[in-house]
Amino acid sequence: MTDRKPDFFSYIVTSDNGFAPNPYCGICTLACCKPNIRHSANVGDWIIGTTPSPDNGRLVYAMRVERGLTFDMYWDQPDYECKKPSKENGCGDNIYKKGPNGALVQVKNKSHSEAHFERDTHVNRVLISKNFYYFGKEAPEIPVKMRTLIHSVQGHKRIRPTDNQYIQATRLIEWLQENFKPGMIGEPRQPGAKCKLPPMDSNNLPVTV
Repeated sequence: MTDRKPDFFSYIVTSDNGFAPNPYCGICTLACCKPNIRHSANVGDWIIGTTPSPDNGRLVYAMRVERGLTFDMYWDQPDYECKKPSKENGCGDNIYKKGPNGALVQVKNKSHSEAHFERDTHVNRVLISKNFYYFGKEAPEIPVKMRTLIHSVQGHKRIRPTDNQYIQATRLIEWLQENFKPGMIGEPRQPGAKCKLPPMDSNNLPVTV
């Protein structure tokens, strides 16, 4: 039996501050923002984050999903204690736990406020990987032949094995593996920057992109 071919999810990282994605502790996590990707990505899939305009065309990070946990599991497991916000870790993304009544509550952190709560928790899933490349401010230019993978608007692009761009997506991973060592290669481009508030729909509810 052959292994399942991965899907690829491509989106623009508008706030590269070390929070979402969070590349610290030798583990890359996507715990907040991008609820649609957190819902849809399966173990084995690749997530690709690229730079916004005017410096678009660069690779912020790529991670291959290895685990998907609920927020309370993420909070409770000792392996991810280092991801909790603290004085030493100002951009920790492990910020949701069960409250006294069993509902999720947000712990104090520097990156997300209660205004982000609905969009973050709309999907109760954290994506986790030790197989990742995080470049941050060292983001390299994506080879020209692979730039059709870049998603240029709000939301994300999903590339499946039957899509025309799939070969380019696999070549991007080959390019990464041939030219870079996995792990955290550079620091965030915007350290200390606040995450943007989620866009609102006509009913004044957060848009889940």
